[in-house]
Amino acid sequence: MAPRGGGFLAGYDFTTRVRGALIRARDEAHRRYHEYVAPEHLLLGLLAEDDALVMDVLENLGASPIEIQTAVEHMVQNGQPTVRSRMPDLPYTARARVVLDQAIAAAHEFGDGYVGTQHLLLGLIRERLGIAAQALTSAGLTEPTLRREIVRLLQGEGVAAAIDIDTSEKREETQVPLSIAVEVRYEDGTLAKRIFTTPDDAIGFLRDRSRE
Repeated sequence: MAPRGGGFLAGYDFTTRVRGALIRARDEAHRRYHEYVAPEHLLLGLLAEDDALVMDVLENLGASPIEIQTAVEHMVQNGQPTVRSRMPDLPYTARARVVLDQAIAAAHEFGDGYVGTQHLLLGLIRERLGIAAQALTSAGLTEPTLRREIVRLLQGEGVAAAIDIDTSEKREETQVPLSIAVEVRYEDGTLAKRIFTTPDDAIGFLRDRSRE
């Protein structure tokens, strides 16, 4: 099920897992007689997909997927059966489109040519205002901690420890560019800091250093 509307970056595609999560999100909306797919449906769909990476990220950060699911379900009210609620292809709300756009943006920042479940998870918490973002933050999660754990699981502890990603609200409001600080210790014991503007550049630098 491809999301409706524009805002998608050329060259990006959804993985099978993400497509499965989108289908489950639509099913969640149908089950509740909703006439739309919102961020809360996307989060429920993602959790129902039971993706190993997403489950590991949440559990490693002390957040229970079951408790997050329960919290969302308690905040979502069922609608009434209507002709529109039975439509096979429900439209996405504006906030749901923000989630998907932010997921694609996260994939771009990681240098990935696809949108995976980890990007969708980041897109959900980046949206901030919807039920899904509220449930994630209430579970003690933040975008920086999610992002760091994703990097740790995919790239290793060394890369995650070296990357300091600041995506706070203050940074966004002041439009300060993303900065990644990497500390390097040379053979003579000198400690220096290198600044990069993308995670991909920082990871590439660390990989080159490991080959020296």
